[in-house]
Amino acid sequence: MKNIVSYAEDNLDALTARPFGGVDSLILSWVSYMHFPLNVPSLHNWVGVPLKDLFRAEYFPQLFQGVWDKENSRRLFTALAASPRFRDIQVMGFTEQMDPGQEKQFAAVAFQLTPDLCYVAFRGTDSSLVGWKEDFNMAFQHPVPSQTEAARYLTKAASHCAGEILVGGHSKGGNLAVYSAAAVSPQIQARIRKVYSHDGPGFLETFLQSPGFLTIEPKIEKTLPQSSIVGLLLDHREDCQVVRSNRLSFLQHDPFSWVVEGTAFSYDQLTADAKYWDRTLDDWLRRLSEEERERFVESLYSILTSVDIADFAEFRAGWQKNLPALMHAAANLDPDTRIFLFRVIKELASVSLRNFPEFFRDHPNLPEA
Repeated sequence: MKNIVSYAEDNLDALTARPFGGVDSLILSWVSYMHFPLNVPSLHNWVGVPLKDLFRAEYFPQLFQGVWDKENSRRLFTALAASPRFRDIQVMGFTEQMDPGQEKQFAAVAFQLTPDLCYVAFRGTDSSLVGWKEDFNMAFQHPVPSQTEAARYLTKAASHCAGEILVGGHSKGGNLAVYSAAAVSPQIQARIRKVYSHDGPGFLETFLQSPGFLTIEPKIEKTLPQSSIVGLLLDHREDCQVVRSNRLSFLQHDPFSWVVEGTAFSYDQLTADAKYWDRTLDDWLRRLSEEERERFVESLYSILTSVDIADFAEFRAGWQKNLPALMHAAANLDPDTRIFLFRVIKELASVSLRNFPEFFRDHPNLPEA
């Protein structure tokens, strides 16, 4: 099956010959996960450099460090640097910030596509504990630090980028794209042509009622894989397009699994398990107050941070030592916190079982237990 890599390798028509589309957006959203070299000042200011100039072997160790699926990421970047559709795009304004104190993990980059069109891409969650903690904070906190930072970044980018603006991102980056487009001034909103959210989580209901969101909502294009979990989290009102994937379940969050036919995604419908988990997690969260959501997240985070690691890659590398340490930390929580965590997890199990008959109704070909 074709994917974003084969699309970049096969489709060589310039952006002036064929308009920018959703597959292009997912590609540049993924490029925002890359760690651009620190010794290229034009990348970090608003002068910019052509994308093809970044295709240097000496940049590769930093560029792909910590990036999911390095092999496909490298193949994709190779295709972009060679392609007449992408190689002359001006890359600029790159920033990445990690602040454990604020519980903020943020990165963004801008691409001047043509003289009259710019794309602003926000990075999704990386493997850091801080990044995942900020994601979970979205269940009770509005705005989280990266959302505020995204609105500041888009405002600054708009003052340096020429022409109309496209905004997008994958995973948390999609959430930041929607939030920033809703939070900027009406003058900048008028320049925004489209907002792309690729499997980006939703928001608390109060945000979806805000004037800024209602203004930008018609410009949002949200894409989800068939078995989406992340993109259906929290409340969402955007119309969604469902993309076929060649992976299963949560692994469909991987953009390299999204199927491309010709110059567009191959579309399908949400699977029964996606609807089941959407219904289950939504019901579960609605049973918890914002205070209980915060306490649950903080309790789990305190267990994770009891192990001296910065990200999940470190945890996996030393799992034989780290897993017993986590179990020890959980066992040594104060009794009140242990009871609370048990109650909340039991509530999730209860909701899951209650929704299971509906899952079988939507999935009639499953064998009976």
